[in-house]
Amino acid sequence: MHRCVLRHVVVLACLVISHQNDSGAADAPANSKMPDPIGLEIFEKVVRPTLVKHCYECHSDATDDVGGDLWLDSADAMRSGGISGPAIIPGRPGASTLLSALEYRDAEMPPDGQLPPETIASFRKWIARGAPDPRKSTGKAPAKPDAKSAFPAASELWSIQPIVAPDIPVIQDDQWSRSDVDRFILAALGERAMSPNRDASPEVLIRRLSFDLLGLPPSPDLVASFTADPSETHYAKIVDTMLGSKEFGRRWARHWLDVVRYGESAGSSRDVLMIHAWRYRDYVIDALNRDLPYDQFVIEQIAGDLLDSTDAQERERQRIATGMLAIGSKSLNGGNLTHDIVDDQIDVVSKAFLGLTVSCARCHDHKFDPIPTADYYALSGIFQSTETLYGGGTNRPTGLADQLKVYLSLDPLPDAKTRKDLDQLQKKATQLQRQIAASKRQLPNRIRAVPEEYRNVDPKSLPDTVDRKTATAVRQLNAARKILKQRQDELASIEASIPEPPRFFIGVREKGKANDAAILIRGEKNQRGDVVPRSFLSAVNQCNANLDKFDAQISKAESGRRELAQWVVASENPLTSRVIVNRIWQHLMGRGIVETVDNFGVSGSPPSHPALLDHLAHTMVHQHHWSLKSMVRTLVHTSTYRQSSEFDPTDYQADPDNRLRWRMSRRQLEAEPFRDAMLSVSGLIDVSPLDQSLVARIGEGEVGRNLNTRVLEEPFNRRSIYLPIIRGLVPESLKIFDFPEPSNIQGMRSANTTPTQSLYLMNSPDVIRMARSFASNLLNDSSLADDQARITQAYRLCFARSPSGDEIQRAIQFIKLPTFIPDDTSRSDDSSKPIDARLDAWTVYCQTLLASAEFRLVN
Repeated sequence: MHRCVLRHVVVLACLVISHQNDSGAADAPANSKMPDPIGLEIFEKVVRPTLVKHCYECHSDATDDVGGDLWLDSADAMRSGGISGPAIIPGRPGASTLLSALEYRDAEMPPDGQLPPETIASFRKWIARGAPDPRKSTGKAPAKPDAKSAFPAASELWSIQPIVAPDIPVIQDDQWSRSDVDRFILAALGERAMSPNRDASPEVLIRRLSFDLLGLPPSPDLVASFTADPSETHYAKIVDTMLGSKEFGRRWARHWLDVVRYGESAGSSRDVLMIHAWRYRDYVIDALNRDLPYDQFVIEQIAGDLLDSTDAQERERQRIATGMLAIGSKSLNGGNLTHDIVDDQIDVVSKAFLGLTVSCARCHDHKFDPIPTADYYALSGIFQSTETLYGGGTNRPTGLADQLKVYLSLDPLPDAKTRKDLDQLQKKATQLQRQIAASKRQLPNRIRAVPEEYRNVDPKSLPDTVDRKTATAVRQLNAARKILKQRQDELASIEASIPEPPRFFIGVREKGKANDAAILIRGEKNQRGDVVPRSFLSAVNQCNANLDKFDAQISKAESGRRELAQWVVASENPLTSRVIVNRIWQHLMGRGIVETVDNFGVSGSPPSHPALLDHLAHTMVHQHHWSLKSMVRTLVHTSTYRQSSEFDPTDYQADPDNRLRWRMSRRQLEAEPFRDAMLSVSGLIDVSPLDQSLVARIGEGEVGRNLNTRVLEEPFNRRSIYLPIIRGLVPESLKIFDFPEPSNIQGMRSANTTPTQSLYLMNSPDVIRMARSFASNLLNDSSLADDQARITQAYRLCFARSPSGDEIQRAIQFIKLPTFIPDDTSRSDDSSKPIDARLDAWTVYCQTLLASAEFRLVN
């Protein structure tokens, strides 16, 4: 059938399908007044410091003669603008005169030289995200570098106060709660005279559970089994089976990769591939499947290279774990690369584990939280004493000496004598390689061209008529060959005595000499202030007894990462457990107890259920002993998780954002489980682990510079966590469906519905390929006797439910539309070949199911 006709049919079918049930839309996002967290981060890390350094001198209350009547020292002033109009128009970077001036398209600002491309790009991104700006009003000159900030006292920030196990609420006539978690929820609802929803139906619950734990739709057999027996015992058995599945790690690892800004290239204007980043991805999958205790998970990512392990595999795994510190985006076009890498490492550690935006204190004391610049540079000294490795070796070393060089540079052996012996072997190997090459060059050209097995000849076998000089030359040749053979045997012996080099990886190690860092005034590397001893966050130590002991334990011989890791996971540190249980809650319930999951500071949102958050944090440490799977198991067994998503107008009026959890919010599948679900129902999915990465198969290189990316264009049926994450070439199937910017730390994804998504689902060759496979499987399944049975099976695969009579009737009418009936000219000369019209009809029908709102929604 002609593709244009097919597309029109798909559109018609989508319209029909979308009105066949009442679950056609996800719940509207919360009407939060919180600024965009990514935009706010760009402002604090790039925009504000740039304005202070380059603009305030002429465009703030610091001067008596404000250029162009344009003040840039407050949000209102920038939006109001000066003589030339508003400096910025939120959401419209192309219409913002400030950006035009920075790009030197009109005025040229700053006049003493254009800003780096990365800085200008950050301004563009900030404006596009709505230009969030917490500055309130003009009338104050910018603070001097040594001025005291107005951040709150440590005692005023809720998140760094000690965790005290709260009392469990006592509920009279409680027929709903299955756990203590439910009692906290029910108590909060009772204070507002609200009540929770009833349990979801077995079909809805098992589909929700399957997507939440595995990222895949449940099989029709599992749905039928649980519908027939929805008992607590059966549910518990299914939960345990899912938690034990390898697919659990592949689903939940992607949550963590969002938090640690995972990518397989440097990003920025020079997007160099990092072909060994995939090892860190696989480490995370394995750690989650093994249920590695979260405190150990944290320690390995911060200081895995410093851990003592006698097992070679374990030692390698722990070193790979430090890839978290090395996989961030990097600007390779000059600038301040070393300090930028350190800043990235401070940012990921503080946000991922502590939920604090410490990197905002790089150029000045934190504007909101009790984090002075001195704390930032105390941490900076730790990471400045750390060497970051990018896995720069190739998988095809050029020779033995190169293998040794890479081996020693990535994994220095602790034993000095062994290192010395290997150095001597390396020198001997290099010398032998040169001697062998020289020996081969001394052979006559014609002899060198003779195959190896025919080069040795016995002079005694030569006829008497052969010239005596020729016989002598042959004897000399054999003698040379004998020496060459001896050298080759000696080289082979050396090679056999050298251990296999480790697999290459991206990670960190100690720098050899640890140093404290000097404060850089306004973040400028040439304006050095006082040297700050390496230590941790002073406000957290101030509020929690015994935490400051880790500062004193920092060794002069090491960077301090070991002690930093211990400080982060210490039971006295209230942030780490609060942050991780909030992340788990968000992934299961749709929204965190603290909505700003990466920001537990003043500019973040307060917890909706403070006592529940502390109950979960205390339970995580003292009962579950940091087991992530145990916490997931606890939450999916609650009545709170099992609620239906039914709408109640009265409860909605009282709590339109569902912050009190009176029902389960409908959620859109993220890009990866959405794609994986299409692969699954089409029968194409390959759930086996991917060896290496498609990026590793491309090899070393830079995006836009003759990279052979054909491997990226081939059909790929593995789970979406194995898709290549090249920062400048994110796959379309991810990018269109709200995949996070891989250079950003983003623990909470946005969920949008756009025309681009509909166009993709209608026109993508990959979606059509999956729909055709789906249709072919239905038509070729001998157990499906007729079209009604096929439609029923399609619904069970896609929606975990049976279709209604009306849905079956409409589907049958659709697949028998005249559009799909071929005329005589479409028949093949070979009458034995089937006509595709039936497959075309079913392909379009299956495509409409995959493109429907219900398929992407989890109720």
